[in-house]
Amino acid sequence: MIAAAADVPSLIELLAPLLAKVAALRPESRDDDAAIADLEAELADAFPIDGELVQAIGASLERGVAEGWLCDRGEPDARFSRVARASAATHDLSIDVVRLAGAALRHRHPRGEVTLGFAVEGEPRFCGRVAGWIFAGPGSTHVPEVNAGRMNLIYFLPGGAVEWNPPADA
Repeated sequence: MIAAAADVPSLIELLAPLLAKVAALRPESRDDDAAIADLEAELADAFPIDGELVQAIGASLERGVAEGWLCDRGEPDARFSRVARASAATHDLSIDVVRLAGAALRHRHPRGEVTLGFAVEGEPRFCGRVAGWIFAGPGSTHVPEVNAGRMNLIYFLPGGAVEWNPPADA
């Protein structure tokens, strides 16, 4: 189910420069530690967490959660919603938002996952990392987890590729 509020187009418009940059960086081709670090650094330089655009995105996410058009499904500590399916308009990236405290569902990223995290409560860490840009390389598997608080996380998946609850050997 796609979030259906009238503000979704405004959020996608805010995200347009990020989507273009993420797609241009070809996350599906970043499969070693140096390439992953480079992708995160390029995104952090282009769109710093304390920059005007990223702060506007964070405010839009928080407003969407408060108004109920974002993160309208799931459990109290793991609320989520899909903003957009991968399409030409999103540079073949799906867009999902999660408001998380604690652990979520184990999943695999066949083509990688680019995440932008925003601290909401406490001093949270997403998979051990502070708010900002976090990249999980192609083929990676994890249980996303926020400790020491709560975060709003926006995920960009190339081609919308994700495998939920993959076998333990994946």
